[in-house]
Amino acid sequence: MFDICLFDLDDTLLRTSDLKEIRESCKCNDDPDRLQMLREQLAEMDGRHIYSLALLQQIRTEFRKLRLGVFTRSPKSYALTVLGWAYPGLKWDVVVAYEDVRRTKPYGDGIDHAMETFGVEDLDRVILVGDTDADVRAGYHCGCVVALDRGAWPYSKESTHWNAERLVPDVLLDDPDDLLDVLRRPHAHLPELERLLAGGERPKRLRFDKINHFIPKVADGDRTAFPIYVAGRSFANYDSVQYRKQWHELTASIGENKEADVFPSEWVVAIRSFIDNHYLALFGVVRIVVSVVPHRPGRKARLENFLMQLEQSVREQPLEGFEIICQPELLGYKQGVKSQHNDHLNHTERFLNVRDHLFVNNPDQLAARTSYLIIDDVTTTGASLIYAGKYLKEAGAQEVTCLSMAKNIGNII
Repeated sequence: MFDICLFDLDDTLLRTSDLKEIRESCKCNDDPDRLQMLREQLAEMDGRHIYSLALLQQIRTEFRKLRLGVFTRSPKSYALTVLGWAYPGLKWDVVVAYEDVRRTKPYGDGIDHAMETFGVEDLDRVILVGDTDADVRAGYHCGCVVALDRGAWPYSKESTHWNAERLVPDVLLDDPDDLLDVLRRPHAHLPELERLLAGGERPKRLRFDKINHFIPKVADGDRTAFPIYVAGRSFANYDSVQYRKQWHELTASIGENKEADVFPSEWVVAIRSFIDNHYLALFGVVRIVVSVVPHRPGRKARLENFLMQLEQSVREQPLEGFEIICQPELLGYKQGVKSQHNDHLNHTERFLNVRDHLFVNNPDQLAARTSYLIIDDVTTTGASLIYAGKYLKEAGAQEVTCLSMAKNIGNII
């Protein structure tokens, strides 16, 4: 359960894009005439509410100990005026605005301010609801739970929306009413591998986020998108995400299994669930070849060992409607390939390194009427999975799907 629920204000609680000019003019300015003009502009447009007064009152009634607040980059006078107009009679426990913190979003100082106000110390008991990447980054920077509300996004998403999804927030909301279930069952809305590790209840739809990756121009890339599905997140060694990393279970699990021979059962269950939910077994048996991003020469065959664990699982408990074939040596690396991490390769160097060294073993053995699923443990640039899929298709594979156990979350400030 949560102790604090903070909302972003503009375009999360209310549609206010048209108020940009007057909002900016309210910085350090509480002129009564200006605020009256703001109220008049608010009233000129119908349908401003995204979160209704009735929904917020229902949250108040059901979660009586939950503190409700607002964390906004907008000026204080603007925020209080807008909230008073939109939610008459509703008492907010805290409103953190532009003037209240030294650093506003994407820093998490405003969340820290709210936690200090109420003496809350546990980061996993605080949730921030927002609509842009600045909100997600602020939540990660503080270390709390983040819900991304996409319900009021425009049909053509802006860069701040795409970037927010790439950060794989804890919760994805498409309807404000769904927040009630998040407050009741927070673990049920996590990406699937994280949900399994947390023991969360099974949701109606399992969550494997699809994130488009691109080859950079210097590596002969264009605007072609390469989708990679992810089952969770791994927070990197950056100060900006240090507090979230401290209590993130999948990040710890990945670190603990860097040299593993046997992986947690939840990893295998996540792969099985992805297969069962991603592929449609409607007309006969679906044949799927599963492989992994290969180990570098001289390195331990970790993911190949994990694939054998998956093979044993499907042998002991077959997935109905599927023929699962595990091929650990489907892909390989040529001698001379570098370690992406240990050799400190930058974004471009990672792509060139994989492009020039990854290859398909025995391409003449690729089978027709077969789907190929390639697995990696952590995706940063996506280079390994991009070229795995690209080279398999060039060799004749008709359908290739790429899945990473975790999306690397790097420096977010």
